[in-house]
Amino acid sequence: MIHSISEYYKSSPALFVFMTLTAAVLFPLLVHVAPPIQGSPTGAVLLPLFYVPLIALVLTDKVPALLAAIVSPSLNFLITGNEQWSLLLLLTVELTVFTLILQFLFSRGRSYWAVITAIVLAKALGAGLILAFGLMPVSPFAYFSQSLSTGLPGILILLLLGFLLLGKKKNPTRT
Repeated sequence: MIHSISEYYKSSPALFVFMTLTAAVLFPLLVHVAPPIQGSPTGAVLLPLFYVPLIALVLTDKVPALLAAIVSPSLNFLITGNEQWSLLLLLTVELTVFTLILQFLFSRGRSYWAVITAIVLAKALGAGLILAFGLMPVSPFAYFSQSLSTGLPGILILLLLGFLLLGKKKNPTRT
């Protein structure tokens, strides 16, 4: 199945990128309509914005994954009418860094465990942005620790997705 998706991407890259972006926008919207989990927004717990870039990276290459990481937060914010522009910037940077780090680690033969390294480094950079630019009214350390602890279920889902898509495969990307 993974091979056929990769072949489909090679034969119709524009259509595949469009479908990837559509999934990257619609899936988080479906998750966000769910009620909060223990007082936290469902998106902050399940991290749905990170799923499609991971899946696209494993099934195709970095182009659809990066486009999903860069474009989907803006489209999601426009559709929902969210006015927290600092959060939009933070999420876009974190998703992009997550995708780039994953691509780098996968190209070096790392397994699905690279998901943990990528999410931790992306959240650390997000905390650095808060420190440097004051993007949110929270300390960088509090943001880092709270986003990882609140998002632990989502991190576990990302790890499971990585395992299911990669298994013990040594070199998951083709780039």
